[in-house]
Amino acid sequence: MDDLIYSFLLQSDYPRASIVLDLDLLGSAGQINDRMRAPSFVIVDPDTAELLAVIDVVDAIDGEALREVAIETGAYASRLAGRSIQGFVIRVDVRGHTEEEQVQFYRIWPNSTLQQLSSKSFPDLETLRVARKLVINSTAPTVTQSTTTMDVDNDESEVVEPRPGPGIYFPALVLLLLVLVDSYMNANRGSSLLSLSQSVMAFGAALLFTVPSAIRYLRKWNRSD
Repeated sequence: MDDLIYSFLLQSDYPRASIVLDLDLLGSAGQINDRMRAPSFVIVDPDTAELLAVIDVVDAIDGEALREVAIETGAYASRLAGRSIQGFVIRVDVRGHTEEEQVQFYRIWPNSTLQQLSSKSFPDLETLRVARKLVINSTAPTVTQSTTTMDVDNDESEVVEPRPGPGIYFPALVLLLLVLVDSYMNANRGSSLLSLSQSVMAFGAALLFTVPSAIRYLRKWNRSD
C-alpha cells in the first residue's frame, strides 16, 4: 500500500527529496515510541526543509478505526510542527470496484476532523507551501504603529502659559489716569486729588499687580527665541 501511494505522490509532481521515509531525520520531535503509530510519509519542502504534511496510509479499516488513526496522526503532526503542518490519512481498499472506493483521501489536521478529498483535490507540493505560509501569517503577531514620544526633563519641558492680556496693565492705566487728573486739578484749581501718601499707595498697588505678569511674559518671550 505504501508503495502504491509513493508512486501516486511521484506522479503528482512530489520530488523524491520531499518525501521523507526515515523519521529519524526529523530529530527529537519526530521520534516515536512503541505505543505510537508511525506515519507512512512526511512531506518537506525540498528547498527549505520546512515540514509541510504528515501522511499515513491504512488498509480497508472501518470508520471507528479510521477515526482512531486520524487522532493519532493529527497528534503526531501537531507535535511535529503545530498548526503549520497538514495531516492526511489515505485509505486503500484493493477490493473496491471503483477508483473512489479503492483509494480514499482524508484531511485530518489541522482541522481535527475527517474531511474527505478526491484524488484531484489532494494538494500538491505548491499548495502545501502556500497553506503553510497562510497559517504562519495568520498566527503572526500584529504590528501596529505607535506614536513616538520623547522624554523631556522637567527643567527643559515647555510649559504653556497663557499670553498676558491687556487686563494686566489696567492698574497701571488707572494710576496714570489718576496722576493726569491730579496734575490737571493742581494746575487749574490749585488743589490735589490725591495726597502724597495716597499717591505712594496707589503706585505700589499698581506695581504689585503689573510687574509679576510682565516678568512672566518676558520669560516666555525669551524661551520662544
